[in-house]
Amino acid sequence: MSTANITSENTSTSEPNRLVWVDLLRIAASVLIVALNLTAVQLRGLPVSSPAWQPINLYLGLARTATSLFTMVAGILFLGLGKQRTLRQLLQGPVRKIVVIYIAWSLIYAVFSVLTTPAGAGTLLSRFAALLISSHYHLWFLPVLISLYLLSPFLQPAVDQGGERVGRYAAVLLILGLLGHTMVLSGDLLPMADWVSTIAEKFPVGKVLLFAGYFLLSNTLHRYFYADKKIEAAIYLLGLGGILANAAVTWLASQKLGATDLRFSDPLSLMTFFGAVAVFLVFKSQVSKVRFAYRARCLIANLSRLTLGVFLIHPLVIYFLEKAFGLNLLSFNPILSVPLLTLLVFFLSAAVILGIKKLPFLSWIA
Repeated sequence: MSTANITSENTSTSEPNRLVWVDLLRIAASVLIVALNLTAVQLRGLPVSSPAWQPINLYLGLARTATSLFTMVAGILFLGLGKQRTLRQLLQGPVRKIVVIYIAWSLIYAVFSVLTTPAGAGTLLSRFAALLISSHYHLWFLPVLISLYLLSPFLQPAVDQGGERVGRYAAVLLILGLLGHTMVLSGDLLPMADWVSTIAEKFPVGKVLLFAGYFLLSNTLHRYFYADKKIEAAIYLLGLGGILANAAVTWLASQKLGATDLRFSDPLSLMTFFGAVAVFLVFKSQVSKVRFAYRARCLIANLSRLTLGVFLIHPLVIYFLEKAFGLNLLSFNPILSVPLLTLLVFFLSAAVILGIKKLPFLSWIA
């Protein structure tokens, strides 16, 4: 279901802003994706002793929820609110669209990398081929999304017919899978974690199936989760704890290594799960209560349409701002630079994508 449909159907539902909050969550996830790449790239090149390291690390703790939130939004739009599709419609529609976008942007970033990085070993053609096949670092999520779309005929019945019990069962399996994956990540940090990780590695759940758990979880939370204020407050505190724990374990791992260790930037850690669920419920339980004027709903829907394009192009905007104006997270105090530069990159990226979408021969690319 497109965001155009989201806006047009908004006034006819019993919950006037039910779908607006999904659009807003999609926008928030896109902003966090920008923050994630800004902070992770900057932190990787900083010594742990730098005064800017810890503030950027704290922002990174929140930004890690971005990919999980994107997956949850996609789960609602594709399984919960999306139309029923035949296999032919699935392959010729959303799957083909994302495959074409993935190939096109892999080409764009391969050319970009050849032009902006020093020549290495091998011929120009071999370098280009290697860059094309490996694709740019941030495009890794598109094959995951394609895989989720391909799995959707198996996931859709769980949403439509499984009911709350199946949804809860899927949530428990997701948590167990994330716990095992987190233990694998932290094997050298926690007592006995290496034993647990050895056991966890015997159950190769796979990243795609864990993301499929998020795909289903969002629909379970959307349809069946209603809690009193005390439980909601506990979930929010748990989410805050997860975000702070993400930052803390990154600091501990980096202290032990003597350099920045970003292994916990993995979106499939249990800490990220708690943070993502808390953010999701803020939008579902709190933002959904806000009544937006018609023009505001249209603006939100239009901005939501641009989020895939923002995801695709924002590394180019980050590169341009640094090369042309010397802007990065160290240009001024990171407490301010992270949110301000994130918003600048997001809105510049959205403006570029809006311009691209107005060109008939390029609108398909985003």
